[in-house]
Amino acid sequence: MRQIEVDTDVFASIWAHRAEGEESENDILRRLLVPSAPGEEEFARWRDDVRSAFRCLDGAVELKKIYKKVRDIRAKNGRSLPRNTEAIIRREIEQNSSDSDAYLGHRDWFKSVGGIGSGLWTIRN
Repeated sequence: MRQIEVDTDVFASIWAHRAEGEESENDILRRLLVPSAPGEEEFARWRDDVRSAFRCLDGAVELKKIYKKVRDIRAKNGRSLPRNTEAIIRREIEQNSSDSDAYLGHRDWFKSVGGIGSGLWTIRN
């Protein structure tokens, strides 16, 4: 590791570009400056972005707030936002919640608050 000196405004700019999960300037700058080898690009799953959104939001959350937060996360990280983004987010919540008939049985990350159809969800502990 080498130490470098940067002005305060440059330091602030580095942290303004921080993505979810990055904990150091090195992490941020590696993503921004170091090219990936072909076929070696970061592979982020929708379910991971949805889970990150829940972690940023507190308590029981309306779907519209989840939609916005997931969009923000994906846009900030240069990931796709297709027309059916909201349907994809709902699918990921339902497939990863034992409260839903669509549950895949692998990850039980999300919990319906007030029952399916209420539009309120939270992350399980």
